[in-house]
This record gives sequence, structure tokens and C-alpha cells, in this order.
Amino acid sequence: MALSRFWLVLALSLSACGGSHYGQDDSRIDPDKEKLIDKLTLFVEAVQGDRFDLALGYLTPAEKAKMDEGNPTVSPAMQRRLKAVRLSTLANKPGVHLQGGKLEGIYAWLPNVDHVPDHPSGEIPPPLP
Repeated sequence: MALSRFWLVLALSLSACGGSHYGQDDSRIDPDKEKLIDKLTLFVEAVQGDRFDLALGYLTPAEKAKMDEGNPTVSPAMQRRLKAVRLSTLANKPGVHLQGGKLEGIYAWLPNVDHVPDHPSGEIPPPLP
């Protein structure tokens, strides 16, 4: 019984600390930045879960049109580009913002993953000295 109380107190203590909205320097995070990060998190989670239709629902209509290129489904090439993007990258890029609660400006920051050099062995060469 005492052990279960210990774990309960520990869990409550940790959960009380987990809800802070402060940056690394103990300054409060800008509420607009926090909303952007929340929406980007949902977007990236949907992409990583292969739920591209859900992910595109977080975008403005103009941004969505760039991603799906007018097709009913997202192309495999665009899926690879979306899966390569990172939340931390998008959150700090200029031009990525919320417009009417929807994400805008992501397309410009999608990595080009189609340019992979061909190697006969299929291995990636070591970095140059």
C-alpha cells in the first residue's frame, strides 16, 4: 500500500511539472508560437502515421493545393518529402505561420528527397575528408 502511494505521489508531481508553458530561459512562450507548434505537431503526427488526408486538412486551401497538386491523393514523391520534414525545422522557419487557424508556408521548406546519388553497391559513400 505504501509503495502504491509513493508511485501516486511521484506521478502527480511529474504531471504537475509537465504542463508549464515556459521556454528554456524561463520566459513565457508566445501564445501565437504555442498555437503554431500545437498545429504543426498535429500535422507532423498525421504525416508520420501515413494519414495524409488528415494532415492536409491542417493546411490552408492554397497550401493544400501545392501539396496534392489537384489530385485526390498525395503522390508518393510528395509523401516522401512530407515524411522527411521535422517539426523543429518548421517551427523555426520564417513564413511558416497560422492563417485563420490553418498552416501556411510549409511547402517552401519541404526537403528535396528525390536527389539521391546512384551508387552501384547501394551503399552511401563515406563523407569527404
